[in-house]
Amino acid sequence: MATNDLRKTGGTAGPLRTYLTQSAAPLQAAALTLPLLVVYGLGILIAPEAANGADLVSQTLVRILGQLGELRWAGYLGFYGLLLAVNLGLIAHLRKTSSFSPRWFWAVLAESAVYAIAVGSLASSITTDLVHFLGARIAEPLSTTSSAGPLAGVIMSAGAGLHEELVFRLAGIAGVARLWLGHQWKAPSLRLLALLLATSLLFSAVHHIVEPFRFTVFVFRTVAGLLFGSLFLLRGFAVAAWTHALYDVWVIVVLGR
Repeated sequence: MATNDLRKTGGTAGPLRTYLTQSAAPLQAAALTLPLLVVYGLGILIAPEAANGADLVSQTLVRILGQLGELRWAGYLGFYGLLLAVNLGLIAHLRKTSSFSPRWFWAVLAESAVYAIAVGSLASSITTDLVHFLGARIAEPLSTTSSAGPLAGVIMSAGAGLHEELVFRLAGIAGVARLWLGHQWKAPSLRLLALLLATSLLFSAVHHIVEPFRFTVFVFRTVAGLLFGSLFLLRGFAVAAWTHALYDVWVIVVLGR
């Protein structure tokens, strides 16, 4: 950051304020989620079972390239190689404009790790209180045992963090809210709250397409969706995606659930 910029933003507080503001901006968020894109997009070639249900990009791409036979994988790698090149070009551009620093990757990672722990604790606590309030009993665990190995678990987590946040938060909240509420869509309102709740319910419900419905787990995922959505509104897409991914790494890889 230039010296005159530091003076304007108040000395040592300037870099932190710049990070908090700029890391939530759309282009910077795209650059900061590059590792998730690479790990998941190339990882499912190694562990196809880690493919995420919300991933419309890779699934559609494989179907389109299916007519090429064995060459479809070359096309697939070429597509992700192109995305990687575009994103690296974006990072280079942002660095030249002094609105991006590679150190932000580590800052986002550390910040998101804290949020991931908080999401797990808060979602569990709120779920317990809600279920008791509704007069139901917590008769089942909030998660099931995972059969995924560590590598597949990491790939699965990267896919969930990237694609589920793209679908439910970026498209479901930001996309719909911009059309519904206009340019001031982030301003607190009952309609934004209703949209946050609706996308969280949908986020929870789609998981039960391939899983047996369990009321407590449904409530837990709805609460987690509300927390991820709130984080998206407050800190932007990159932090929400990394928080989701790191939470899943903890649950799937470390706890084996």
